[in-house]
Amino acid sequence: MALKWRRKRDDDAGRNEPSSPPAGQELPPAADLVMTLLGEDGQEEEIVRVGIPPHEFYGMKANAAYERLGPDHPETLLAFRQYARVLARMEGRREEARDRFMDLVRLQAEVLGYVHEDTLTTAADLADLVRTMGDFVKAEEIWRSVWTSLGELLGPDHPQTLDAASGLARVLEDLRREAEAVALHRDVLERRTRLLGPDDPAVLADAGRHAAALGRGARWDEAEPVLRELLARLERRDEQDGFLGLSARANLGAALCRLDRLDEAELVVRDVLAAQQRAKGMDHPDAVTSRNNLAAVLHAQHRYTEAAAMLRDILTAVSRKHGDSHPDTVHSRDNLANVLIDNGEHAEAAQLLVRCRDDYARIFGPHHPLTRKAVERLDWLRENPAL
Repeated sequence: MALKWRRKRDDDAGRNEPSSPPAGQELPPAADLVMTLLGEDGQEEEIVRVGIPPHEFYGMKANAAYERLGPDHPETLLAFRQYARVLARMEGRREEARDRFMDLVRLQAEVLGYVHEDTLTTAADLADLVRTMGDFVKAEEIWRSVWTSLGELLGPDHPQTLDAASGLARVLEDLRREAEAVALHRDVLERRTRLLGPDDPAVLADAGRHAAALGRGARWDEAEPVLRELLARLERRDEQDGFLGLSARANLGAALCRLDRLDEAELVVRDVLAAQQRAKGMDHPDAVTSRNNLAAVLHAQHRYTEAAAMLRDILTAVSRKHGDSHPDTVHSRDNLANVLIDNGEHAEAAQLLVRCRDDYARIFGPHHPLTRKAVERLDWLRENPAL
């Protein structure tokens, strides 16, 4: 008998690149290293199986391609893109992933040309990552370049071109340029509907993004019927409790709150939040959004103490995940300050708003509406310290 080691690759097990794990969980193994015992009859018996983490597995694949094919071979570049994608999903490795994506875009542009599907796919990965890291200005620049180039290469109605347009629209929302975002989301939705029909999953996802953009632009009376129509389609497909259905229901709750239908809004948001927390955990981004929506409902109902407690928990969770200066953290701090103002806790609200003002100026510029609004509220607090 003899012992043998062999690597069980990801394709052996039917695995693709790992998807993002739930909050707080590591990525699943990308492959297994298996130790077997070879019997006298020639049959192998498995003795030990060790999972290989994705960053190690894809790092080995990339290095093997580098050694076998050279640094500039297209397959080597694609292997390193897989590796960078895994790093982008890991806390603490995103700066490294960003740098690798940037190097890959440069190398692919030299080898293949910038207006090439492989190069533009890597550039899209880079745009998505820098958006996640909070650099919205850079993300807009890259997404706009990718969208324009894909339109030239594949045509304005190609799925990849529409995906890039959708990516750009989401960054425009982050930059609080809601009118531009809504127009671009609507254009993507209309083009995709013409190509695929109203009930295609990609079209339904676009409808959800369009409705969310309407909400971000405070066009709640327009958002509500769009959301109800989307939910009706999802119910016909028995998908109302899936990712898209929960997201649409959460946005419906937010719309009902802003339309001052508070009791109905609270029921919807609590139901969605319970489902999200069961499926994904309290600190998952979707659950955090729903907790923000519930805090907004409580705020509108003048239940300030409950709203402030919830927003403090959210601020702690978001800051722990992204850091103190990330845009999501700044928005969470701003939300808490608003409730504290209405609850009469002006000293703490002023401290929070000073940080918001400085961070908004850094992220969006000194003349952005968010920066100006923070300044106006600080001025009001200074003029009304005893209220």
